[in-house]
Order: sequence, then C-alpha cells, then structure tokens
Amino acid sequence: MSLLDFIPSPTWRDVIDILFLTIVAYQLYVWFRGTRALRVLIGLVVLGGVYSLARLWGLFLTTWVFQIFWQVLLILLLILFQSEIRQVLEKVSPLRFLKSRKRVSRGALAKELADVAFDLAREKTGALVVLTRDDDPAEFLHAGQTIMALPEPNLIRSIFNHHAPAHDGALILSEGRLTRMGCILPLSEKEDLPEQYGTRHRAALGISERTDAVCLVVSEERGEVSTIVGGKITTWETPGSLTSSLKDWLSLTEIPGPTFRDFFKGAFIQNWGPKSGALALVTIAWLVLASQQVIKTSVIAPVRYTNLQNELVVDRDSTHMVHLTLSGRRKSIKALEDREVRVYLDLGVFSAGTHQIRLSPKNIDLPLGVMIDRVTPQDIKIILKKPYKEDRDIPM
Repeated sequence: MSLLDFIPSPTWRDVIDILFLTIVAYQLYVWFRGTRALRVLIGLVVLGGVYSLARLWGLFLTTWVFQIFWQVLLILLLILFQSEIRQVLEKVSPLRFLKSRKRVSRGALAKELADVAFDLAREKTGALVVLTRDDDPAEFLHAGQTIMALPEPNLIRSIFNHHAPAHDGALILSEGRLTRMGCILPLSEKEDLPEQYGTRHRAALGISERTDAVCLVVSEERGEVSTIVGGKITTWETPGSLTSSLKDWLSLTEIPGPTFRDFFKGAFIQNWGPKSGALALVTIAWLVLASQQVIKTSVIAPVRYTNLQNELVVDRDSTHMVHLTLSGRRKSIKALEDREVRVYLDLGVFSAGTHQIRLSPKNIDLPLGVMIDRVTPQDIKIILKKPYKEDRDIPM
C-alpha cells in the first residue's frame, strides 16, 4: 500500500472549502499582524493541531481535557478580544459597502491642512488631526470637548499650542467642521511599530485600524509630518504632495474598475509568502481532518438469494433491489467505489409461498468502517414458487 492511499482525494467541494478558509486565514493574519492577537491565534492553531493528533491517535484523556479546555477558552477569548472581534465583524459586514461614499470636494481645505501641518512641524509643535470619512469614530473617542467651528489655520494652531489645555489630545474634523478637541484615542497594539513613533502615532494608528479615518500627525520631537490611513504610515516631505493625497482621500474620486492583471497581481503575487503559508496551513489541517470526517452516501444494492430449495425459484414480484444510506470515514466510503455492495439472503429454510424478511447488517456485505443508517425497504417481500417453464431463466 503506497503513501497516496492514505491521502484523501479532494472533491470540488473540498477545493472550495480549502480556498475559502485560506482567504479567511490570510485576512486574519493581515488584520492582526504585529498584535498580541496574532500570537494568540498562532497558539490556538498549535493547540488545534495537538488536539487533532490526539483524536487521530485515540488519546482519550488528552482529547477529553482539550474538549473541556475549548469550552472555557471560547468564553475567555470573547472577553479578552471583544474589540478585535468587533473590528473583524465590522470589516466583513456588507452594510459598510452600502453606505453612500460621496464626499464634497474640499481642495482648499486639503491645502490649508497641509500648510498648517508643516508650519507646526517647523515650530516643533506636536499635533494629531483625525479627518473622518464614512465611518463614525464617536464610539472610540474618549474625553475631549465638543466644539463647532470652521477649520481655520489660526484656530488649529491655537488648539495645539503648548499652553492650550487640549494640545495633547486629538482634534476631530468631520464634514468640513471641527467637532471635538482634546480627545483620547484607542492605542494600537501593534508590536512592530518603530521606536521613533510615540503615543500620537500609536493613537492615530489605533483609530485608523478601527475606522476609515485619515489621521494627520505632526511629530513634536522630529518636526515630521505623517499621515496614517488604514494602518499605513506615510511621511511627507512637502506640503504639495500632502495636499494632493488629502484631496484624493477627502474628495469624491472615481476609482477605475480592476483589470485582470491587477486582480492576478493582488491575488497571487503581492504578499505571496503569507498567502502561501495560509494555504499550506489550511491544506495540512484538511489532510489531517479529512480522513476522520464522517460522510454519508447512498447506493442501490442488488439482493442475491442463496441456498434455494430444490425446484423453487424467486418470483419476479419479489424485492430484487434495496436502497442503502451508509456513513463512515472518507477512506472507508471511498472503498465502496471499488466494489459492488450486495445484500445476501439465505433461503435454505424457506418453503414455497410469500415471505416477509427483515434485513439486518449481517445480510449486507460492506467494507470495514462503513455503517448502515437506513435500509429501504427494511422488510422485503419474497415469493417462492415452483418454476413454470418461462421462469427457469430468472437469475437468483
């Protein structure tokens, strides 16, 4: 028996199953990359592998302990990672794509924000401005004071003045108006953030991970202007380049439809390492679990009558076929393809006449590991008679 005999043959459903979970695994990696949640996910994958091996090898005590452990762990994960779980559910929610994405063009506002940001950078004055788009960040904002004012450059400078009470917090700009100042934002939990970035950048990164906001950050120590969008940090050298990007982020822009080349590049070439790893991980999990999977199938089995008494034949109106619903592990069910399932009945003790016989598992020839879920009909009718001349050719 070769090694290939132990490898389950995937069906088209299995291929779809593997590809879908590969996408899910890769997206989880992207969302949680560099956070403590990723380490927890990797730990869960390792524990899941140990649990699968324990079931495969029949380690009863280990399997029992892990079953209890999973029940407790599920509750702990819901408590510890409720914020991350909510982020994932919000990102996959179809409602966020149904929102109107139209925005009023604000080219003048973009230029004013870029100019004031570089002015603050030259003065080594730190600042954090959150420009909202479609997502409402209100639930992630803490403390701060509500205001309603136009985003005048002098007003923004005064808010971030070192002597102003709200200079350490974030300034919120929504629909072309300053709405809140001095806000405390949730900090990002990414652990691969360079040491040069302080609390302002970590706070901007945290709100960008939870919403689609554009965060404009001015570093007090380095006099550097950066933007953070979707968890990506970009440093700008000139107000002109920053203005151009702010116009794209804050204004209505037509996004061209993706080409096949762009789709192929995005799906297979970009980040091919993590994608290949996710595919390998899901495939290994499928190979381990597929052989243990219990599946069902249905077959039509012929009834074979044996040991008929002399001069007796089975009438044409007797049952000659039964419908079997079978279940078993994938490998055992696959063995059914190489053999015909038959039902055998010993009629050595039956005389001429009509008989009702209830089938039992001993009457059915099945491979090891295949179980019978249903037999239709379970009670079969057998009519035995002495043959006429035309009945002699009926197969037994």
